Amino acid sequence: MIRFFQHPHLLVIVLFFSLRATCKHFVETQDGIKCLEKEREALLRFKDELIDEFDRLSSWGNQKDKEECCKWSGVLCDNLTNHIIRLDLRDAYAPLGGNISIWLLEIQHLKYLDLSDNNFNYSRIPEFIGSLGRLQYLDLSDSYFSGEIPHHLGNLSELQFLGLSEYDGTLTSTNLDWLSRLHSLRYLRLSSVNLTMATNWLQTMNKLIHLKVLYLSACHLPTVPSTFNASNSLYQLDLSGNDLSSSFIFPWLFNFSSVLSYIDLSFNKLQGPIPDAIGNLLSLSYLSLSENQLEGEIPISLGNLSSLSYLDLFYNQLIGIVPHLALSSSLKHLSLDHNMFNGTVAQSIGSLSKLEYLNLGSNHFEDIINESHFFNLSQLRVLDLSSNPGISINFSLGWKPPFQLTDVALSGCKVGPHFPTWLKTHTTLSSLDISNAEILDTFPDWLWELNSNLYYLNVSHNNFHGVFPDLSSNFSTNFPIIDLSFNHFSGSLPSLPHNATILDLSNNKFYGSITNLCTETNYIWDYLDLSNNLLSGQLPDCFANLPNLRFLNLAHNNFSGKIPSLNIFSSLHLQNNSFTGEIPTSLMNCTFLAFIDLSRNKLTGKIPAWIGDTFSRLVFLSLRSNEIFGGIPSNLCHLAQLQVLDFSLNKISGAIPKCLNNLTAMGQEVDLESHGFITNGTGNFESANVMWKSNEHEYINTLQLVKLIDLSSNNLVGDIPAEITSLVTLVGLNLSRNNLSGILPTNIGRLKSLDFLDLSRNHFSGGIPAGVSQLDQLGVLDLSYNNLSGKIPQNIHLRTLGASAFEGNPDLCGLPLNKTCPGDEIDQDPMIIGNGNGMKDPKEEEDKLISDGFYISMAVGFVFGFWGVCGTLLFNSSWRIAFFKLWNSSMDWLYVKIAIRKIRLKEVFHKFVKF
Repeated sequence: MIRFFQHPHLLVIVLFFSLRATCKHFVETQDGIKCLEKEREALLRFKDELIDEFDRLSSWGNQKDKEECCKWSGVLCDNLTNHIIRLDLRDAYAPLGGNISIWLLEIQHLKYLDLSDNNFNYSRIPEFIGSLGRLQYLDLSDSYFSGEIPHHLGNLSELQFLGLSEYDGTLTSTNLDWLSRLHSLRYLRLSSVNLTMATNWLQTMNKLIHLKVLYLSACHLPTVPSTFNASNSLYQLDLSGNDLSSSFIFPWLFNFSSVLSYIDLSFNKLQGPIPDAIGNLLSLSYLSLSENQLEGEIPISLGNLSSLSYLDLFYNQLIGIVPHLALSSSLKHLSLDHNMFNGTVAQSIGSLSKLEYLNLGSNHFEDIINESHFFNLSQLRVLDLSSNPGISINFSLGWKPPFQLTDVALSGCKVGPHFPTWLKTHTTLSSLDISNAEILDTFPDWLWELNSNLYYLNVSHNNFHGVFPDLSSNFSTNFPIIDLSFNHFSGSLPSLPHNATILDLSNNKFYGSITNLCTETNYIWDYLDLSNNLLSGQLPDCFANLPNLRFLNLAHNNFSGKIPSLNIFSSLHLQNNSFTGEIPTSLMNCTFLAFIDLSRNKLTGKIPAWIGDTFSRLVFLSLRSNEIFGGIPSNLCHLAQLQVLDFSLNKISGAIPKCLNNLTAMGQEVDLESHGFITNGTGNFESANVMWKSNEHEYINTLQLVKLIDLSSNNLVGDIPAEITSLVTLVGLNLSRNNLSGILPTNIGRLKSLDFLDLSRNHFSGGIPAGVSQLDQLGVLDLSYNNLSGKIPQNIHLRTLGASAFEGNPDLCGLPLNKTCPGDEIDQDPMIIGNGNGMKDPKEEEDKLISDGFYISMAVGFVFGFWGVCGTLLFNSSWRIAFFKLWNSSMDWLYVKIAIRKIRLKEVFHKFVKF
C-alpha cells in the first residue's frame, strides 16, 4: 500500500483497470442476454395462466426481441447474479385475472412480489407462496381474494412488508398465530380482513417487536383482555372502523413509546373524554378520533403535541373551547369538524404560527371571528368554519390577511350582509363555499379577475340579487362545480362554462330563452339544473350533443313546444312546463335512464311500448296530468326496478295489465342505496313532487322509500288484477276515478305495507274482503262511491278511518257507518244503542238482567241454601250445640260494641253542649 502512494501513477493505472472492468460488467449486464433460461421459462408458464385483457404483458415472449426477461414489464433482475429478484404487476386500471401459477416457485431468488390491485375473482391465496423463502416484500392487497389466509405465509421468515387488505371483507383469518413467526416484519396491512374470530390478534401484535406500521382498519376486531405490551418501534397505527371502546384501546395505546407519530381511531365507539395521557405521545403528528362518541372538553395536554400536523375530531359530542391548542406552535393541520362544541373560539388560536389547515366545521361554536384570530397565521391555506350557526365573521373593512387561502368554507356562518371583501387579496383560491351565510348583496366581478383557478363555487341559499356575470370564460380549470341555487339572481341566463361538470342555477329568477346554451360544441356537463326559474321558449337542439350529461332538470319553468332530441344518461326532469306533442322517440337512445318525470305538461299520444323494453334501470316514471290516451302497454311490466308509476290525470283507457306482478321492486324490501335514486354527480338522492293522499308532496331525501302506483282519474275499465296483490311492499295504490268494476281481490290483505289505498268513484261490487281489515298500516282508505254491499269487516283500525271511507255505497252496512246490518242489533257497538243520546237506558239494562231465568235460578239457590244449613243443624245435635254457642258469644260481643258506641256518643254530645 505504501508503494502505491510512493508511485501514484501505479495507483491510477490500477483504478483505471478496475473501473474498466466494472463498466464492462455493467455494459454486459445491461446489453447482453443475461436472463436465466429456467426463470424465463417459469415466467412464461406463469403468464399462460393469467388473463391479460389489457395486454400488459405484451413484452413477455419467446421471440428473439423478447428473450431478455430482465427487460420485461414488471420484472427486475439482480445485476450481479442475473436472478429475478422483483416482480411488480400492480395495476388498478388494467387488472390481471386468472390463476397464480405454481411456476413461481422456480424463481427461488424472488425478494419482491406485488400482485395488488388485480382481479383474481375471489379465489384463494395459493399456499405455495409461503415457500418463496427469500421474500422480503409481499403485497396481495385489493386483488379480490377470498377465504382463509393460508398459515403457510408464516414461513416467510425474511418478510418485512406484508399487505393483504381487501376491498369487501372476503378474506378472513380465524387465528393469527402464523403472524408471530414473521420476526422481521416492519409493515403489516390487513385492512378489511375479517378478524372477528381472531381473539389472539392483540397478543400477536405484541410479539412483533420490530413492527413500525400497522393497519387493521375495518377488521371487526374483537375486544379482548390482554397485557398491554406495546412495540417500542411502532410509529403508524390505524385501527379505524372496528367499534373499539375507550376502556380497551386507550390503555393499550398509551403503552407505546414516544416514537408513535400517526394514530387513526376514527369510526369506533370511543366514549367519555379524551384522556389527558394523549399529551404524552410527544412525537404525534397525525391524530384522527372522528366518528366516535367522545364527550367533554379537548384536554389541555394536546397542547404538548408540538409535532402535531393533523387533528381530526369530526363528529363527536365534545364541548368547551380550544385555547390550549395554541400551545402546539408547530400545528399544520387542525380538523375539529362536526362535533358539539360550545363556547368561544379563543383568540389565542392565532398564535399557531405554522398552521396550514384549519377546520372547525360542523360544531356548536359561538364566537365573533375577527382579524385578531389570524394575526400570526401566515402559513394558513385552508379555512373551514362551516356549519357553526353561532359564528359571525367580522373583519375590518380593508383588512389584508397575512395568508393566502386556497380553500374557504364558511357555509352556515353569519358572513353577510355583504360579500366578504377580504377575499380580494386571495389570488390562489380554488374552492369557495359561502352558502347559507346570510349574504344580501350583488355578486362581485373582481372574484373572476383574481381567481382563474377556481374549481368549486357554492353561494347557494343566500339573498344574492341582480344580474350574474358571464361564466363562460371565468373557469380555466377543468371540471369546475358551480352552485348558485336558491337566490334572487335575475335577468337572462348567463353564458355557462363549457368545461363545468355540475351547474346548479335553480330557484332563481332567470328569465327568457336558453338558446345561448348551444354556443359551444364541446360541453362536458354532467349535471345541469335550471329548475324553478322563469325561463321560456323552445328547447334548443344541443342537448342531443352532450355526451356526458347524466342529470337534466328544467322543471317548473315556462318551456313550450315539442321536446327535442335528448341524450341523457340517468335523470330527466321536465315536469310543470307546457311541452306538447308526443314523447320523443329519441329517448330510446337513453337506455340507462333511471328517472323520468314528464308530469304536468300538455303531452299527447299513446304511452310508447318501447319504454318497457328500453329502460331496464328505470325506478321512477311519471306522466301525470297530461293528455295521453290509449291503453297501458304490457311491455311496461318489464320494468322490474320500477318503484313509482304515475299515469294519473290523463285519458288512458283499457284494462290494467295483469302482469304488474313483474314489477318486482314493489314486492321487495327497499334498497336505501339504490343507484337509481342517487343524483349522479352530487351523491344526493333524487327529489320529486308526488301526489300522496290527495295532496302534492315534495320528497327530497326520502323518495327512495316511496313505492306507488297511481292510475287515478283516467278511463280504465275491467277489474283489479289479482296479480297486483303480489306487490307486498307497495306503499300507495290509487285507482280512483275510473270505470273499474268487478269485485275487490280476495287476497288484498297481502298488501300489508299499504299506507294509502284509494279505490273510490268506480263501479266495484260485492262485499269488502275480510283482508282489508288486516291492512293495519293504512293511514288513508277510500272505497267511497262504488256499488259495494254487505257488512263492513269489523276492525278497530277500520273504524278510526271514518265513515267517509265507505259512503256512497247504499248497500253497505256496519260500523263505522251509522247503519246496522240485518240481525246485527245485538252485535252493535254499545255506544250507539239506546235512547238516542249515545247512552244505554238503565231500565233496559235492568229488564235484561231480571228475566225468567233469573227468578228460576234464585228459587233453586234458596232451596239448596236453606236445606244445606238448616237441615244439617236439625239432624246433627253436636253441630247444633256448637252453632248456638257461637251465636251466643257473637251476640255478647255485639252488645259490648253497641254499649261502647253509646258512651262515645254521649261524650261528644256533652262537649257540643258546652261549646
